[in-house]
Amino acid sequence: MTDESPEQRQFRLTRRRLLQQAGIAAATVSVGGALTACGPNEPAGQVSQDTNAEQFPPVTPTQAPTNHSVTSFFTQDEAATVDAIVARLIPGDETDPGAREAAVPVFIDTKLAQFESFATPTYFDAPFAKPVGYPPGPQENGASTGAILVQASELPRYGFQSSATPQDAYRKGLAALDTFTTKNHGKRFANLDEASQDAVLSVLEAGKAGGWPEAKGFFKMVLEDTYEGMFADPSYGGNRGYAGWNLIGYLGAQRAYTAYELQHGPQEKHVQSLRDMPAMNPGVPQGNAITPMAGMGAMPGMQPIKKG
Repeated sequence: MTDESPEQRQFRLTRRRLLQQAGIAAATVSVGGALTACGPNEPAGQVSQDTNAEQFPPVTPTQAPTNHSVTSFFTQDEAATVDAIVARLIPGDETDPGAREAAVPVFIDTKLAQFESFATPTYFDAPFAKPVGYPPGPQENGASTGAILVQASELPRYGFQSSATPQDAYRKGLAALDTFTTKNHGKRFANLDEASQDAVLSVLEAGKAGGWPEAKGFFKMVLEDTYEGMFADPSYGGNRGYAGWNLIGYLGAQRAYTAYELQHGPQEKHVQSLRDMPAMNPGVPQGNAITPMAGMGAMPGMQPIKKG
C-alpha cells in the first residue's frame, strides 16, 4: 500500500464524509425515480453485485461544462467564489469528478435565476420557526414575539425561514465571505490556496467566523445546494456526466424494474435522466404532467380538469 499525501488523505476523507452526510436519499432529489433495485443481502440504494453502474453506457449530458463567463444570476466574481467553494466541499478531477466537474455551480446559478423562492413565500415573514429540544405545544404569542418554537427534529417541515430570499442570502453571503477572507488572509476566497480554503470553510461550518453571525447558515445553505447539484437529475443543470449517480451506483430515472431485476439487480439498463426516459405509451398522447414527453395532448374522451 502506498503512502498518501495529506492532500490525498483530505480528499479521501472528504469524499467519505460526503456520502455519510448526504446519504443515498440525496440521489432522489428532483429525480422522480425509484432507487436501484438490490439483491436480498445488500443495503438499500446500492446496485446488485453483478452490476457495475459505471460500465453502463451514459447518455450524452445536456448541459455545458462549468464556465464562469456564462452565468444567469451570479456576477463573474460570485461565480468564481461559488466554484471554489463547491470544489472544496466535493473535490475531484477529470478522472474522478467532484462538484466542479459535475457542473454544480451551473445548477446553483440556474436555480437562483429561475426560481423566485425555493419554498412557500409565507416563511419570508415573521413569526419564524425557532428550534428547541422539546415538544413546545400550543403557542398563542408567536405573532407578537416574532418566533414560534418548533422541536428541532421537526424544523425541516417548516420550509425556508428567513426575511431574505435565497438570492439575497447568496449575494450577501458571498460578499461577506470575501470580506472575511480578505481581512484574515489578504485575498478573496477564490484566490486562496486549497488548504486555506478548507480552513476557512471549517471556521464557517463551526460558526466561529467572528463578526459574521450568519456564516454557519450560509455554509449550510451552500452545502445543501451542493448536494442537490451533485445528485439531482442532470436536466436541472448539475450532475454532469452522471458523476453523482455513478459515485453511489444509482441508475437514475427508470420506468420500472422486472420481478427478476428486483431479485438480482438491473439488467441491460443504463444511467439516464428524466429527459431520456422513454414514453410510457409511445405514439399515444398523455393527458398528465408526470410524463410530458409522452405527448401533451389529451387522451380520447378525456375532459379537461376544471379549476376553482
